[in-house]
Amino acid sequence: MYVEELIVDKIKKIDSTIDSQGSDRKMLQLVCKDFTNYMKFNDTSKSKTCFEDEFDKFSKEKKAELDAFLTVWTSMWMKKWQERVKLLIGKQDKKEELSKTLTNAEPLWQNLKYKQELIDIVGFILVKDGEICSPEMLAEHVLKTELSKNSIDFSDKAQALTFLNNVIKSAHEIAKTTGPLIFVEINKGYYNSVMNQSLT
Repeated sequence: MYVEELIVDKIKKIDSTIDSQGSDRKMLQLVCKDFTNYMKFNDTSKSKTCFEDEFDKFSKEKKAELDAFLTVWTSMWMKKWQERVKLLIGKQDKKEELSKTLTNAEPLWQNLKYKQELIDIVGFILVKDGEICSPEMLAEHVLKTELSKNSIDFSDKAQALTFLNNVIKSAHEIAKTTGPLIFVEINKGYYNSVMNQSLT
């Protein structure tokens, strides 16, 4: 895709040491995915197809505007990446600690209705608060963390509303924190596909 190639080119201009075929390939895949999510979370149209068609048209007809926007956006993303991502070299006990909460919530998560809708709500809040690096991943973590705290009956409107208010509050609080939120395991210079998050 033209847009993805443009994003990768922008990131490599920010950091000329980026190895797109080696140790940094996962990062470049992530930034492209994050841009897609950024556009999705900021999309006000009701039709996904309509949005995709409009964006495709925009990217072809207004390349100068898109280029200028991506210059700013990738710079913001890279700053967030450096702030929020910590690399874990080799096997560490920290990894198990970080994934414990997510593992405990997994059964509830798998049976949760409207997961994508909830991710979109929390992701939208995160993006609006400036968390453009891995908003979908962070949104999922926020939801799973809240699920792990108490047994929730989503057929009970009061409990469902309390759950939603809590995850919205947690999403807003993320933007107020400093330091890493995402932990990436590295093995011999290559990013593993498994990424673990922590909101501590």
